[in-house]
Amino acid sequence: MPREAEHVTSPFSPGYGRRPLVFGGHKEELDELTEVFRTLDFGENHSVLISGLRGAGKTSMLTMLQDAALEHGWLVISDDASSGLMERVMDTAIPSLLDKLEPATRTRLAGLGIWQLNAQLQYVDRHRQVKPLLRTDLIALSEHIGQAGILITIDEVSSGKTRLRELSRFALEVSHALQGGANVMIVFAGIKVDLDALLEQVHTTFLRRSKQLDFRRLTPKETRRVLEESIRIGGREIEEEALVRLVAVSQGYPYLVQLVGDYAWRNTPSALRISVADAEVAHEKAIKAVQRRVISRVYQDLSEKDREFVQAMAQDHGRSKISDIVNRMGVSAQYVQVYKRRLIDTGYVKADGHGYVAFSLPYLGDYVRSMTAERDEPVASRDEWDDFPPPPSV
Repeated sequence: MPREAEHVTSPFSPGYGRRPLVFGGHKEELDELTEVFRTLDFGENHSVLISGLRGAGKTSMLTMLQDAALEHGWLVISDDASSGLMERVMDTAIPSLLDKLEPATRTRLAGLGIWQLNAQLQYVDRHRQVKPLLRTDLIALSEHIGQAGILITIDEVSSGKTRLRELSRFALEVSHALQGGANVMIVFAGIKVDLDALLEQVHTTFLRRSKQLDFRRLTPKETRRVLEESIRIGGREIEEEALVRLVAVSQGYPYLVQLVGDYAWRNTPSALRISVADAEVAHEKAIKAVQRRVISRVYQDLSEKDREFVQAMAQDHGRSKISDIVNRMGVSAQYVQVYKRRLIDTGYVKADGHGYVAFSLPYLGDYVRSMTAERDEPVASRDEWDDFPPPPSV
């Protein structure tokens, strides 16, 4: 009988926001930001904007930054851009941080009169005659935590008007804290069009000088490395042909890399080596899963005209000529350029040579073609339930 693998737990992390065992791409940027946690030498890194496709690894990057900051003794505030951000940070996140600080630090902070602490130096309630301000909290914390800083990560930035107003207020408070000398790094993550909308707000001037990271697809070489190293660390091997198949299926899309690797691993978890048969099963499962969980939602979020644009693109199985899209949509070239730019900014479409575009989100074109085919199919006159009519009401 063939020997079985000693380790059967999958090393892949396709779940939302989970830190991958092997992170693909952006090593230089991650190293640079981690160095700030060690030295407090910020340079341009007081504010960072991470943009990219859904499933491109933005949230995983935030998780890695949070872990690195904690390892260097920083305080970490992590939230998303949903309604009530300011209140959650001031009324929950910061009090929670206070309770975790050293007693000596809490004693110094209590002496400022900003927070009310009990005899055990645990947070009780705010104790001020004036309205609390986030900037004051951040400056006070920064001054009393020693040789460390405060990392704030805000995920899922949205371009809705109400959300943008709140994020603008939040950013203004952080900018005042920076002006007051606070050692703060703030990182926003979202789709590029939403981050661009944030930058256009009145009080976000300082964010326009942010370090910007754009998360797209990994290179074939980097995709192979992530798959191969994850499998090796997990205690197994993979056949060369199977590895090539997984690289091709994933198309460098980080979420799909983790998903297809996980399916291949779990198909025969006790085998010492992942086979071509495992990769074939993973191929079918992963494509269905990514279309259901990601691509269908992307398509639903598109406006009617955005959908018309991608439907016109999907008639080609490679890159699409802009003039052909103009003809298929039956509108002016200037009109098409507006939607081209918007779709490029979302990351779902990319320029592919002068006068051409192509899908940058893997399998989006296939999904659009399948939707078009379903729409064009004639309605069936009967189905198998026609042979089992419901009984009459009593």
